[in-house]
Amino acid sequence: MLKRTRISIAISAAFGASVAGYVPAATAQDSSQRLERIEITGSSLRRVDAETALPVTVIKTEDLVRQGVTTVEQAVLRIAANQSNFGSSAAIGATTGGKAEADLRGLSAASGTNANKTLVLLNGRRLANHAFDAAAVDLNAIPLSAIDRIEVLRDGASAIYGTDAIGGVINFIVRRDFQGLEVSAENQAPQKSGADTNRASLTAGFGSLAKQRFNVMLALDWRRQENLQADERKFSETGIIGGNIVAGTSGTSFPGDASGFEPSLPNCNPPRSIPNPAGTACRYDFTRDIDILTTNEQLTGLLRGSFAIGADHTASLEYLRAENKGTAQVAPAPTSMFIPSTSPFFPAGAPVSAVPGFGNGAIANWRMVPAGKRTSGDDTTTERLMVEMQGLLAGWDYRAALGNTKNQSDASVKRGYVNDGMIQNGIIAGIINPFGPQPPAGTALIEQAQVRAVTLTGENKVDFADFRVTKDLMQMAAGPLAAAFGVEHRKEESFFEATDITAQLGSLGIDPDSDTKGDRKATALFTEFGIPLMRNLDLTLAARYDKYSDFGNTTNPKIGIRYQPTRQILVRGSYNKGFRAPTLYEIYQPASLTFTTDNYDDPVLCPGGVAVPGASPGVVCGQQVLQRNAGPGGIGQPVSSLQPEKSDTFTVGFVFEPTQSTSIGIDLWSIKIKNQISAYPEQAVFGDPVANAGRFTRCSQLPAGPIAGQIDRSDVDVCLNFPTFDPIAFIDGTTTNLGELRTRGIDLSFNWQSGATPYGRWGFGLDGTYVDEYRYQRERNGEFFSAAGRYSDNAPVFRWQHVATVSWGAGSWSALLANRYKSGYTDQDEVNQVRHYSVFDASVTWTGVRNLTITGGILNMFDEDPPVSVQSTTFQRGYDPRFTDPRGRTYTVRVAYKFF
Repeated sequence: MLKRTRISIAISAAFGASVAGYVPAATAQDSSQRLERIEITGSSLRRVDAETALPVTVIKTEDLVRQGVTTVEQAVLRIAANQSNFGSSAAIGATTGGKAEADLRGLSAASGTNANKTLVLLNGRRLANHAFDAAAVDLNAIPLSAIDRIEVLRDGASAIYGTDAIGGVINFIVRRDFQGLEVSAENQAPQKSGADTNRASLTAGFGSLAKQRFNVMLALDWRRQENLQADERKFSETGIIGGNIVAGTSGTSFPGDASGFEPSLPNCNPPRSIPNPAGTACRYDFTRDIDILTTNEQLTGLLRGSFAIGADHTASLEYLRAENKGTAQVAPAPTSMFIPSTSPFFPAGAPVSAVPGFGNGAIANWRMVPAGKRTSGDDTTTERLMVEMQGLLAGWDYRAALGNTKNQSDASVKRGYVNDGMIQNGIIAGIINPFGPQPPAGTALIEQAQVRAVTLTGENKVDFADFRVTKDLMQMAAGPLAAAFGVEHRKEESFFEATDITAQLGSLGIDPDSDTKGDRKATALFTEFGIPLMRNLDLTLAARYDKYSDFGNTTNPKIGIRYQPTRQILVRGSYNKGFRAPTLYEIYQPASLTFTTDNYDDPVLCPGGVAVPGASPGVVCGQQVLQRNAGPGGIGQPVSSLQPEKSDTFTVGFVFEPTQSTSIGIDLWSIKIKNQISAYPEQAVFGDPVANAGRFTRCSQLPAGPIAGQIDRSDVDVCLNFPTFDPIAFIDGTTTNLGELRTRGIDLSFNWQSGATPYGRWGFGLDGTYVDEYRYQRERNGEFFSAAGRYSDNAPVFRWQHVATVSWGAGSWSALLANRYKSGYTDQDEVNQVRHYSVFDASVTWTGVRNLTITGGILNMFDEDPPVSVQSTTFQRGYDPRFTDPRGRTYTVRVAYKFF
């Protein structure tokens, strides 16, 4: 039955509670009669009852470990309401710092932005967002071994936590008062090759707050995963899906072409270089050369000391440090360079023309296979140092903290990135061959031109202070009137620098003069009231006032209602308004050039897929085009050109417990967002090239020589030799306000636990989310596009996804069977139907020896391959790496021992 005194909840329950801190030892009542007051994620009020007006899911870490989870990223993927499309695998072919993000409700799927609308907390407080975009917390910064449970507020919470909680809150709760020494070691080995994973953790604690008046805890977690290459799995070994050669390959191949003349035709150089369907050009299957999982190593640690001061106060000092290092490989770099007709490697029969600034010859469009795969690295460190006080003061429960948190990230190149000037000079000198094997001198020069250096560095730092109090103000007829008041202050500083070496690396698309920095201060006041209208009817009112040093101020209210007509039924609902100011990175992002995710025909030089006379098909037809990404402040535009996002969120639902062992929850939710902040979509640019003519920049429009703060021809390979047919240099994707996003759906939960039976104790749990509507606009006042059950501009929106578990336990044995399911959808090409993805994991645990726990399991028991997808948003092709696990059937074993 639904009892107002119950404070513990099983995994995936429809509501939950968090023991937020120190509970005063002295009260007016005898401790044997006192009901413990707790704080629940989504509310600042301390309550006796755990069932609130807000839908909260609680997941125990020990249950995740039994499912083979080794990282917080994997843990978040098992939240049914999460539709994150940004994980560690996104570092392949992109500058992401190797981060992973959470995205409740999939609010970033359409716009392609990072997950900046889900707030991630550690023990109820913020961590610094990742330095490379300052949009969201890197999940790799959280030590899994230190976490007791994860609380997920599946409702907007801007009125309580701040403006970036539009989609909801994920709160990681650290173990408290831990005593002893616990060590564990784990190995995960796929049945097929690649991606072996090893993990070790240590948790130590001594002292008891209740007995010795102090507790010190240290948690260390180490994990290393080896890379997995595309050609190690059948489903990912080629980008050619369904025979569509052009869509899954690149027009820049090796051997290269000379101004469209292909010397390696008719066969090209299979299997990587193959003829197009017409047999007129060679296409490069770049997918064969990439990683689909990166080499990744993580080391995280958390040290926390808590000290009781008298009977009513606890002081704590906490330090967190997380290091995340990754290495990723993609195909050799495509480039266009001048080759003189006098070169010994100039192809016989190739057209010769006068190339301005060089002389007679041709443009060699080639992929630098002789330089090797482009190999990049990411090195990210997150820290938080915090001092905290909490307890009872003059009848008020209080919590206060002062601290600093920062994220610092470096991106580097390790191999395959070369000094373009040296390569161009080598071609002119007749040393380097763009059309075949290299002579010894060419190989030596290419090796000499290799660049190994840090290319980008960024830091996001936040100084913070907060203070909040809560108390029952008075006794009303139906219960106590509770109130909470709080104040927060943050100072945020962010910088992003490109190193000088980037001037030599055209394939990176980074302007070496693009360094930017910014800072802001934010102060917030918030309050919350719990009003018992009747014995079984409670009203919650909350409001938050935020003042920004650069974006004015905003007030956001929230209202919640909780009605429990019987012991078995709870009805709840809430409404809140949200406001998200642009991040510093969205404002000041420096100009950089990255390739579009899709291939496009130049609307002027390749109309209808046919190159006009004089234009090279390998440059203007079916090509990824460079896109300039920047914040308005990064290119000298007014900061005021970006407006804050605003949102409205509704939830209504009920919880039904027909018996003490069964719980059923249903919650309906609706979110509307205005003024979405995002890069202007490439699909919109090419979808209407006439209306977006001003977003196309051609080579002739660029400065011929370097100008500080501007992109010039030397920054764009295709413009380096300024072809006379004047191709597209780049399209403009400057961050701007798009239109609206409207989404709604249903969360379902079911939990059942048996009592003791002759065959042990059994349990079943189901958490699922159904998206009924997901519509968005690519521009203000533009057309609405429907994405529910379809691939939007950047990612699919799953209609239905769930996590289901069956558990069993008897004596020293226990077992768990889990199913992760995502529904199918219409693919990016609007033709292919991606089938559903359903994976079963199983584990068995034995605790027959005191303090020893041994778990063995199989992930993906039935060796389910990811469903076929023709998406081209990621470098990985043939499937979608953001929502599937390419390892296949994987065997796992974990041994843990607690010494005392």
